[in-house]
Amino acid sequence: MKSEMEQTPPRTTDRKFFEARRREADEAAANVCEGEGLPVRACEGRAVRVVVLVVVLLVAGIYTWAHIGRGWVPADDGTLSQSALRAMQGQLPHRDFGEIYTGGLSFIHALAFRAFGVNLMSLRICVFLFFLAWLPAVYYIALRFTSAIGAGAITLLAVAWSYPNYPAAMPSWYNLFFATFGAAALLRYLEARTRRWLFVAGVCGGLSILMKVIGAYYIAGVLLFLAFLEQSESSDDSEDGSKNSWPYRAFSVGALLLYLATLVNVLGTRLGTSELYQFVLPSAVVVILILLGEQNVRVGTGQRFKTMFRSVIPFLCGLASPIVVFLLSYARSGTMGRFVVGVGSSAIARSVDLGVIRPVGIEKIMFVLPLVGILAAAMYWGKFQGKAVGAALGLGAVVLALRAAQSFAVVSGIWWSVAALTPIAVLIGAGVVWARRKSGERTKVERQQVVLLIALAATCSLVQFPFAAPIYLSYAVPLTLLALVAIVSTGKTQHATYALAAVVGLYLVFAVVSLVPRYIYEITYVVGHMDTMQEPRAGGLKIEGAAFFDDLSRFLRAHSPNGLMFAGNDCPELYFLSGLKNVTHDDGGAAPEEILKAIQSDDLNLVVLNDSPYFPGARMMPEVKAEVTRRFPHTVRFGIFQVFWKR
Repeated sequence: MKSEMEQTPPRTTDRKFFEARRREADEAAANVCEGEGLPVRACEGRAVRVVVLVVVLLVAGIYTWAHIGRGWVPADDGTLSQSALRAMQGQLPHRDFGEIYTGGLSFIHALAFRAFGVNLMSLRICVFLFFLAWLPAVYYIALRFTSAIGAGAITLLAVAWSYPNYPAAMPSWYNLFFATFGAAALLRYLEARTRRWLFVAGVCGGLSILMKVIGAYYIAGVLLFLAFLEQSESSDDSEDGSKNSWPYRAFSVGALLLYLATLVNVLGTRLGTSELYQFVLPSAVVVILILLGEQNVRVGTGQRFKTMFRSVIPFLCGLASPIVVFLLSYARSGTMGRFVVGVGSSAIARSVDLGVIRPVGIEKIMFVLPLVGILAAAMYWGKFQGKAVGAALGLGAVVLALRAAQSFAVVSGIWWSVAALTPIAVLIGAGVVWARRKSGERTKVERQQVVLLIALAATCSLVQFPFAAPIYLSYAVPLTLLALVAIVSTGKTQHATYALAAVVGLYLVFAVVSLVPRYIYEITYVVGHMDTMQEPRAGGLKIEGAAFFDDLSRFLRAHSPNGLMFAGNDCPELYFLSGLKNVTHDDGGAAPEEILKAIQSDDLNLVVLNDSPYFPGARMMPEVKAEVTRRFPHTVRFGIFQVFWKR
């Protein structure tokens, strides 16, 4: 009997063959259109899908644009804008100035400054454009598993729980966007089996790492998926098992265990029960699923490595391409070492500063169980499919949404049902994949799709480490949502339209009515009334205390005749809004010895000390403050900032 590799048509017909097979499988296994007895996708023409996508783009775009210019975390917006300004002036991150991220984001934002003007809103317009490009990718992924209307609803749900909650141009949004682009490319690869989609997925990973090093989480998820993909393809080979596959198995087991060991090592001293549940369990489940699948593989080591390399090499080539291009400037200037040291030290320092909030623990699983129960009933219980049940669930959703507007306890319960969901979703997804391991060709592709999405949900949820503030859930939860859609679609035996619609409706309304208006990015206090800043570089951003920052910026300019200033620690927004130049290397806060050298210069006339930085670890050293007080006799207080000047 020929192996699957031998049965595959010649390369010139690969695309047509797989496209035809996909269409046949869709028509055979898609959900039935209500009341017509026809497949859902057969009932939907291309025009319907395009119309739904256009509606989603309009609704999501208008809704998000209405929130894009409101609120800020001063240190975030200040850091992003200062880095972009320095890059626009020709400076290289880590070589010419302190950069807390990899550096690629600064160049993208520098282009935004050139295109839209040097102001805070330009950066938000930039990430908004990426957001608009992200919507079709989410829609495309959801459309693999549900109807156009269902995919549109899922896309809007992903929107409501993500970017509008904190519209600053944070690198973690770009990580989410590129991970989704990569997932879409890999799903397309499963359909078309052309390696250029693996290359595209790799490029997405390289670009993600250039935004922020946590793009490596996406890389880890893809490599887990590719390991499963090789195993899935090899397990269908009909060889008699006489060939020795133990060398490959030893390599595979070693690599998977090394990944888990590395993950545990990264978590380090912060590894507690909450971290074990949120971060280790999801990855461990995917690893165990792959290890258990080894019993079904019947081909030799050579063939297995060959199959693996066919997918891994194009992906790694795509991954390396943008990184190599980015590093050319450092290589030409002979500063590659400074770049590597800068990225490493900034990541470590950031981890130390941020490690103050633990993730939601396993005890919150009680809030996930009702959601899982409803989904299970919708998937498998025939009596749960009627309109009456759907109406009852819809009514309950309305009551909960109304209660959430009045009760913080209800808000917390709904939030926890999502915050503790990813490990459970990955576990259920692995169970569905394992249960369907002996089914036909279409089921094999479905299993591969599910593993792709649960692997990405498992690894990309690590964005919440080491700072599991509520907004960090929003950087990853759309991937969990898409994984859940794939799990329900693949595992269900019932149509479940009404019940699932009620669940989607509840979480969508909750996000719009309660979640976004509460500004979950701000953890220190409740956000109050906002006004528009008048400073030109603010770009019309609305914040609390707008007049305060306008007055402070004017005061700083008036007391720095040569345009120089030191502002520390952790207040880069003052440099950007005032237009004054930092006399140190780092806009967030330089080392004490560098600060002391700067303030002892006769050219410096103005110093600002932040008595209450966003992160307590950024407080100014006592010896620096003493030297400032000695050398700068005049002082005035502006809120948390104390301003010093000589003359």
